[in-house]
Amino acid sequence: MTNLSGRKSRRLTSPSGLTLEMGANGSLRRFDHEGLLLNLFVGNELESSPTNLYLRCHAATIESTPLLGPQSPTRFATSSALGKLLGVGSWQNIQYKIALVLAQSEATWFWHVSLKNGSAQPLQIDLLYAQDLALASYWGVRLNEFYVSQYLDHTPLRHPARGIVVASRQNQAVDDKYPWSLIGSLREGRAFTTDALQFHGLAARDGNAPAALSTDLESRRLQHEHSLVVVQDAPLRLEPGTQVTAGFFGAFLPDHPEPSGDVDLEHVARVVALQDARPPHFDRDDLARFSPASDAAESATLFSTGSLLVVEDLDRTGVNELFGATLRHEERDEHDTLLAFFHGADAHVVLRAKELCVLRPHGHILRTGRHHAPDEAALTSTVWMSGVFHSMVTQGHVSINRYLSTTHSYLGLFRSHGLRVFVEQGGAWQLLNVPSAFEMSPDACRWIYRHARGEIQVRAGVRGEKHAFTLTIEVTAGPASRFLISQHVALNGDDGSLPGPVIWTRDGDDIRVTAAPGGEIASRFPEGAFRITLDATTELEQVGGDELLFLDGQARLQPYLCILTRAARSAGLTLTGELVDATAQGPLRLPDAQSLLPVLKIACTGVHATALAQLAEILPWFAHDAFVHYLSPRGLEQYSGGGWGTRDVCQGPVELLLALGRIAPIRDLLLRV
Repeated sequence: MTNLSGRKSRRLTSPSGLTLEMGANGSLRRFDHEGLLLNLFVGNELESSPTNLYLRCHAATIESTPLLGPQSPTRFATSSALGKLLGVGSWQNIQYKIALVLAQSEATWFWHVSLKNGSAQPLQIDLLYAQDLALASYWGVRLNEFYVSQYLDHTPLRHPARGIVVASRQNQAVDDKYPWSLIGSLREGRAFTTDALQFHGLAARDGNAPAALSTDLESRRLQHEHSLVVVQDAPLRLEPGTQVTAGFFGAFLPDHPEPSGDVDLEHVARVVALQDARPPHFDRDDLARFSPASDAAESATLFSTGSLLVVEDLDRTGVNELFGATLRHEERDEHDTLLAFFHGADAHVVLRAKELCVLRPHGHILRTGRHHAPDEAALTSTVWMSGVFHSMVTQGHVSINRYLSTTHSYLGLFRSHGLRVFVEQGGAWQLLNVPSAFEMSPDACRWIYRHARGEIQVRAGVRGEKHAFTLTIEVTAGPASRFLISQHVALNGDDGSLPGPVIWTRDGDDIRVTAAPGGEIASRFPEGAFRITLDATTELEQVGGDELLFLDGQARLQPYLCILTRAARSAGLTLTGELVDATAQGPLRLPDAQSLLPVLKIACTGVHATALAQLAEILPWFAHDAFVHYLSPRGLEQYSGGGWGTRDVCQGPVELLLALGRIAPIRDLLLRV
């Protein structure tokens, strides 16, 4: 199978109803069974997906490599045999072969791995299989992976011969059925985990390998928000010149009415007795399919191979230089390290150390306009401290008028979503990720990247009265740099997961982006578009598509719009929406944004002074979030919204407006209801 660009993509099918789609970069994209999605995160051509096989070598330290995806040394080919994907590669003097086989008679799959020691020394090795799981309807998963994960029950079971196997049951019924899976080793499973938080930890936020790869899995069930079953195989001693086979199995049932239990161990014997549970033979025709160049080299991208800009932590001198010496409500850890604080009129600052140690990452929702009644022309954007300068940009309804994709996973499993920025340093592109400091105010955010060669500041905000978002990049110290602004465009649906290039044209000095004909947005807004206006200081070198992200410069027709600047000390753009005519709207407006929020003046001394000062600081932020919920219903981790239900607006928003003395918008609200 080939994709639109003619590049290799691979689709395996089985009479049992399983369908598996691998991207050209060797990552799992989709794994389906008759309308149900088995995997949790839909993969893409720009980076790896959570599903993977890992090969580890145990010596003084544990070294590891993924066997799937763009960061692996594997070359892939599809066998002429139905339902088989083959891979070959070498790492640390270990030659290996992989085969993914979909069983013919049952909804079961097998990963077979053959390993040969090409060195003169014995090697101690093991394998891990990581599979993200949803076991839910496709559109249910696309609404929110976190929500789907919360309803999955993972039950570790111990088989007398195969060791630990993990049974997973979706407790949120799908058409009155409870999808179920069983994952285990073809040899002996020694340990397991059930969530990406256990396996990856928070390491991925800072660009590091999964934390669990350097140790044994903790064998503890965690049913959290990134469902990822990982099974660790028993270790192998591989003598020089010898070869062994190992692998894993997975089985799926569309309906498992009862909770998982020891009775389910009977499935193991049936699965391993299948013909496809035996390692396949690599014939000469199969091996001839492998190209001499690795798939990773053929499909390498800035997101899969590029590095993150290494930034410095701010000491107190650096904090004072940037924010002044007068700080409020300082937050410190047990070592007295400064983590966060308030300063100025309404700004909150989070330092890098806090972002890398808290479960919930720091983000903000920006909303245009000074209205206090619904305005379909308004724009909303979600920004994140981890270098996501705009995402989930919508005009009007959050679920149906989306320009940029949302950020999937708060653990840093994906980086290609939303609007990201690369900076050229020493001739190499580096991604702006977690900054030294992140500053939030109601209508803007600032990212400060202090690094060995200087300092870069990025600002994203709302432009005054207009329904417009801004993005500015400034080199505040160090040499001028080129910047590459990557936008993952979602105008054509499915949050940017559908293939097809971005349709854009130059309109004078502007860039006008439109939806593809025949799509949902194009049918509702035939003349609609989003417009990018470059700042006067921006020296444009090139505008293009995804070819600017692939190292070979060849397009894969993925929905990316890229803006490449010449080396300069500043660059910027303004983003406006043209789906809804802003001049046709007549919402109730206030003279300035600050008048939306309560103003508290507290004069108090004594034991309660600190608590009252904290209350005065946080209440305007609560009000800001309440107006987002009322006028642009969404949340930081809510991928959909806009459900302006009667209970929602007649309860919290009415109470909010009453508390603020806003009678006119209450009347407007009640008339709409």
